[in-house]
Amino acid sequence: MPGPADAVEEKELTRLAQRIFGPADQRQFASVSGDQNPIHVDALSARRTQGGAPVVHGINLLLWSFDSLASALLDLPPLRSFSAKFSRFVYLGEQVELRLVQQEPHCSRLSFSVDNDIRSEIAIEFGDPERHLPPWVDRSLAPQSPASAALDPSLEQIAERGGNLAFCMTTEQAATLFPSAARWLGVRRIMSLAASSYLVGMVCPGLHSLYSELSIETCPDSDALDFLAYRVSKTYPRLRLVKQEIAGGGITGTVTCFVRTPPAQQATMESLAGLVDPAEFTGSVALIVGGSRGLGELTAKLIATGGGRVLITWQSGSEDAERVAREIRSAGGACATLAYDAQKPAEEQLAGLAHVPTHAYYFATPPIFRSQAELFSRERLKEFLAIYVEGFWQLSQALRARCPELSMFYPSSVAVAERPRGMTEYSMAKAAGEILCADMNVSLAPMRVIAVRLPRLPTDQTASVTAAKFADPVDTMLPIVREVQSWPR
Repeated sequence: MPGPADAVEEKELTRLAQRIFGPADQRQFASVSGDQNPIHVDALSARRTQGGAPVVHGINLLLWSFDSLASALLDLPPLRSFSAKFSRFVYLGEQVELRLVQQEPHCSRLSFSVDNDIRSEIAIEFGDPERHLPPWVDRSLAPQSPASAALDPSLEQIAERGGNLAFCMTTEQAATLFPSAARWLGVRRIMSLAASSYLVGMVCPGLHSLYSELSIETCPDSDALDFLAYRVSKTYPRLRLVKQEIAGGGITGTVTCFVRTPPAQQATMESLAGLVDPAEFTGSVALIVGGSRGLGELTAKLIATGGGRVLITWQSGSEDAERVAREIRSAGGACATLAYDAQKPAEEQLAGLAHVPTHAYYFATPPIFRSQAELFSRERLKEFLAIYVEGFWQLSQALRARCPELSMFYPSSVAVAERPRGMTEYSMAKAAGEILCADMNVSLAPMRVIAVRLPRLPTDQTASVTAAKFADPVDTMLPIVREVQSWPR
């Protein structure tokens, strides 16, 4: 007898489905699963994570893949087990392609890719369920009701976690959102997999979590629970890695996840007070593009601590900009905020300035780290050049017309020389920016531009899962600020 794949054409075996996940899809899955982690649903918070922008729930991708597989291959045998690896983020607005890499009578392999860059892989084994509920499951514990905010336990607290979680998803929602997968797996297995997303994103590890891997075996329907039981089986503090056992709804298995390092916090005004003379930068007006966070935030605080007036710009983080401005004003400094987009004409955006900038610092940047299949992307280079070269040039000309002796800072990167893997276009664009700065210094005097190749510093853009070595941001930026502020002599 032919297997279920024999009736499917070859091209369907390699491409099962395509989909673009949008904000509505994200909100819907967050609601039915209970996984409201900010990395998925809060653009402002997500930009300060390793993702840099909201990312699609891995379990939503998984359930969509099961639904697509069951829809394409109508006579699938029962699911015995599967393992899924969520290797790279999938972002809202990206077109995800689901491919059937392998189809055999007893197994399948699926992959998600974006522009041929594989983001996740799933290995499936068919057969009747063989596992039963593990003995550690305590049916006497009352399931915990869903929480509205993600918990933030320490690694030490995580090591002791365990319990039972009530399902957030209803049987009707499971059957409606993933109809083919629900017919194949049963609604309670769908609900239980969705609950694993809630477990990782909201409970354990919670706020600073990354879902990495899932290894599952199915249980007979007689063993299916109406909740998800979990317990932490192992933690690896050096790697910030957590392994958890789960069981419920007709499945049992292991979840592997990471505890992300929290967003980088810049020095406070109070901590900088003893490093800068209160009158060191008096009389200067500094425009700081991208001053709502990261090195721009630190630069604004250093100049304000020294008595300079600062104007910090933001593109999408108005709340962050106001937070920085409030801290500066509370310490007695002068700070204003301005909406500014480095990819739009500078002159129009600066037309209403109350004070003419004498100095400018340019920290505008798109997301630096994005996965791609090819070594080089023309579109990616254009994106970087638009900000690091064209945007900087437009700003310099708009400000120079107001202040011919303008002093500017251009942050380049050691990546220009070191060329880390996956940063080809970034390094090319920063090198082009350095050339522009050098030529500006030759041709546009008395204006002056200082370009410095910065080392790796703790910012949102350089956030990593595990602890990494960084240069001290204050020790790095204070000499640069002093050099920029020293002009005109």
